Amino acid sequence: MTIHLTPELLAADLLPVGSPEFSATIRAHGEYMPLAYVLRLSPLIHRTLAALPQTGIYTSREIGLDGAQAFSTYLHETVHWWQHIGTTYGLMCSLSYPSRAHGNYNQIKKLVSLGALKKSVRQMAEKATGPSTPDTVKGLANIVVHNHFDLSAFSKFSYNQEFAKTIASNVMFESLGHVMHMTYAHNLLAMAATVDKAFATLPDPRTWDAPFRKLKDDKVEGFYYGSRVGLWPVGAREIMEGQACFSQMQYLHFASGGEFEWDTFRELGMLHGVYEAAFKEFLDRTELEWPCSINHPTVALFLLLCDMAINPGSGFPFDLFPHFPSFIDDTIPGIRFTAMARMIRLKQPELLGVIRRYNRDEYEDVSSRISLMMLNPSPMQIAAKCDGWAKGPMLSLMEEYRTYDYQPENHVVRVLLSHYLAFSQDKLLTPELFCWPGAWMAGENVSERIADLFEHHGALFVDRETDSGIYPRMRKDYDEKAVQKMFDYFYAAVVPYEMTDQMIVKSGPFEYKYDWLKPSASPEEFKRFADRHFKAAYGIAPDEIEIV
Repeated sequence: MTIHLTPELLAADLLPVGSPEFSATIRAHGEYMPLAYVLRLSPLIHRTLAALPQTGIYTSREIGLDGAQAFSTYLHETVHWWQHIGTTYGLMCSLSYPSRAHGNYNQIKKLVSLGALKKSVRQMAEKATGPSTPDTVKGLANIVVHNHFDLSAFSKFSYNQEFAKTIASNVMFESLGHVMHMTYAHNLLAMAATVDKAFATLPDPRTWDAPFRKLKDDKVEGFYYGSRVGLWPVGAREIMEGQACFSQMQYLHFASGGEFEWDTFRELGMLHGVYEAAFKEFLDRTELEWPCSINHPTVALFLLLCDMAINPGSGFPFDLFPHFPSFIDDTIPGIRFTAMARMIRLKQPELLGVIRRYNRDEYEDVSSRISLMMLNPSPMQIAAKCDGWAKGPMLSLMEEYRTYDYQPENHVVRVLLSHYLAFSQDKLLTPELFCWPGAWMAGENVSERIADLFEHHGALFVDRETDSGIYPRMRKDYDEKAVQKMFDYFYAAVVPYEMTDQMIVKSGPFEYKYDWLKPSASPEEFKRFADRHFKAAYGIAPDEIEIV
């Protein structure tokens, strides 16, 4: 009997990961939107999932083929959530958004106290006259603009080649090493201000200034202005989309009892372009042929390398010392991915066919051997380090996570960091689920424990079938009022972050396009909400800021 798939239930996100648009998912069947921290699904997929008899994970035997297909898209987008909250690279990108505001807070407040703040700060800096020092209007404005650029540049540069070329050609781009230094330093400062003010636990980026200055003075490639900017075949986007798409296809393969294979997915348009770019690069670097099945050691190793590529340990959670010169190669996902694939072929070709059971032992053994070869912390070492933090010096933060009763100070940082630590703790125990979810959520590997883990680490915020707003995902064993309170505080901070972005780089009056948050609210309500929280942060209302 031939089983047919339904394209409307399968197509992965058509909008690029990292898109800043907050529109309803009518144009795409699913998408994770990092700047909104929200997972969206199409109305059809919402309806299909809502009709299922239970929550959790599904197989086609339990809920039918349509349900399994809809769930596979939900899995695809959940993998994107995991990439942004459960990996070190994703956490650095996710934190860089609040860090753009936190890192410029003192300078903006100083401009307010001087009665000099204008919108946009970028235009203000361009037109300001006089000396540019840290205590002058021109100097303060320049610091704000350059901080904003540096803290935006890392995630964009590492995203793909097109973005990298745009960033590298910008006159404010000093070097890749510089923007990475600034991003990690500001993120660590934001985390320290939240949970570790004395840097008793976190790496202290204040000790990095002299080593990075020496790299710049010594003209080390990648760390000084004008140094050559190297590109790599695939970026974080191709790796993340490959990981999500191949996980989705593996789920459908196992859910169908092995019937769905490459030809089926190609016919449906699931396997093309960005979705297979990283896999093709992996095959090229390892000198392997396209495997006969998606249930194959080649695919298993590819998914492991995707996982490892976006989980560098240098700079966070481990200190950079003494590996400052290798910071770029040790951290950028595209470099890590291609280097690991090539080194496996050259140094450890025996690893090319060993992953067959998708279990914890295989994950720990192969990832540790690759990490040792690359002289990098292994994923298990990273998870163990974070587990130690969660059980020790950051135990109070994890109590906030357990109750969802978060303190208001640096609320977004608290929520993101606590979820990362909780993810790391479960990854330490069950790395196989997060590396090969398709193999563990269908077929013989399905279990109640796996279902509980998937539910526990689902996206924080989701949309609904009937409107374009976003809502907190109600979590098993959590008080509904606590979840709603977390949501309210979270977006009461996110909106000022977006307003701060506008103030720094966008010309003209402030825009209040927040119907993605609550479509039933009026434009006047959005303005009052945004203005109130902006003034609470900076002591000045948007209407009081002069437009350049």
